[in-house]
Amino acid sequence: MNKKRIWLISGIVIMVLTYIYVSPYLVLNSIQRAAQAGDSEKVSNYIDYPSVRQSFKDQMNAMVMKKVGEQKKEDGFAALGAMLASTMVDKMVDAVVTPAAMTLMLQGKGLQAAATNREPEIQTATKPVEIKKKVDYTAGYISLNQFEVIVKDADQVKNVKIKLVRDGLSWKVNEIVVPMD
Repeated sequence: MNKKRIWLISGIVIMVLTYIYVSPYLVLNSIQRAAQAGDSEKVSNYIDYPSVRQSFKDQMNAMVMKKVGEQKKEDGFAALGAMLASTMVDKMVDAVVTPAAMTLMLQGKGLQAAATNREPEIQTATKPVEIKKKVDYTAGYISLNQFEVIVKDADQVKNVKIKLVRDGLSWKVNEIVVPMD
């Protein structure tokens, strides 16, 4: 009787550890299927919007500060311009990082439709998105509670990093690092 319990407990432990290891890959697959179907609501379940917005704001503000630092103007207009640009960046990111825009980005259409205040064309479940080319990416754990996906472009110059964090038994996207060059 003891051997059966030991095997049962060992089997359960192995299954739990296996699930813990493969869970981010399952979440990525779910996000991909939801984006292809145009299901913004399901995509939203896997995205921590406040964290993603803040990461975009930080990236954009860093780029603005870099550009202002390169101008080498000694007057106060550069600082005033940086403050105004920072405010504009915050408003723009808040308007662009929405469930519909994130679904567009995951469909490979980019965020230009959302940024230009046009009504985005989101594919519906009756009209799925056709994948024209296979996306090259690498994925792996950064730590036990962090997972990173690097989406590579064709010329391998500008890679997008998507970082996920553990959220209970699932995972959520909390940061998207885009090349700002």
